[in-house]
Amino acid sequence: MFLVFIVLISLIGCDTADKAMNDNSDLLIDALIIGSAESPDPVLMKVEALEKNGIVKDVVILESFPVQIHLKATKEVIDELNSIPRVGSQLR
Repeated sequence: MFLVFIVLISLIGCDTADKAMNDNSDLLIDALIIGSAESPDPVLMKVEALEKNGIVKDVVILESFPVQIHLKATKEVIDELNSIPRVGSQLR
């Protein structure tokens, strides 16, 4: 019985280690993304869709104009968000 328990624990440990190694291959970095002055904001809409799919993490949306979004994502996702065309604020 004890041997079965040890084998089971070691298998669970290996599975957890594999997941941790896969997570490290897609390192998440902190970023500040500035939204667009458009309504609806295409940047905000994209971030919300990515968050829903689990691609971005720790999303914090600041109530500014245009919106400022703090998040964690891979460099590729951050580059994609920064490449979205934006309309600037008309306020002076």
